[in-house]
Amino acid sequence: MKYPISFLFTHIIVLVITVACFMMAFPMRDGLPVEHELVVRLEYIQDHLFIWQLGWISWMLSALGLLLFATFLASHLPASQLRTYGLILVALGIGPDLTAEVIYAFIIPKLYAVNTSLDVLNMLEVLSVHLTGFLGNGLYNLGGLLLNVLLIRSAIVATWISWSGIVAWILGIGLSLSIAAGSFAGAEIFTALSMVLSTAWMLLIAHTLFVKTDVVHSS
Repeated sequence: MKYPISFLFTHIIVLVITVACFMMAFPMRDGLPVEHELVVRLEYIQDHLFIWQLGWISWMLSALGLLLFATFLASHLPASQLRTYGLILVALGIGPDLTAEVIYAFIIPKLYAVNTSLDVLNMLEVLSVHLTGFLGNGLYNLGGLLLNVLLIRSAIVATWISWSGIVAWILGIGLSLSIAAGSFAGAEIFTALSMVLSTAWMLLIAHTLFVKTDVVHSS
């Protein structure tokens, strides 16, 4: 069988997201606002700057990959306002997400290197966390939720596959709410759960909807 582009790219997207999650859970973790004070984290970032920036680049690619996956999914769904709104919301999430990641990866380390006030750096970090974790992530998950509702209505994959996607998007919204509440411990939990379930769901969609539709079109 010749696999469609959507099938192949979904596997690449999942791989990139997996790498990004690994980077955040391990080499990047000591630079994140989870355990240590700001100055300790900034020193860690300076000492591991290449890995830190590489990690954020992997998250930037993950964001673009999510939009690409949403586009693939939408192309298999019937045209409607719901589909349009879902894609728009996912696309809108790219702006604040990439902005935050650029600030975190490049601007904060550069400003710290020239002895910028810790108050300014703290403000930039808080801004970045809310841009990516609350606004960007929230838009992604609301958009994905709308597309998933349309997937359920269309009944083109097994019911359990559709509903497992709903759970993944809701967990993602839980991440946004945790950030809004200032609970970084909660954000870690929701990130882990939502990423594991959402990437597994993306693979399920690739192995059912994308391949199945391609076979239908080719027959």
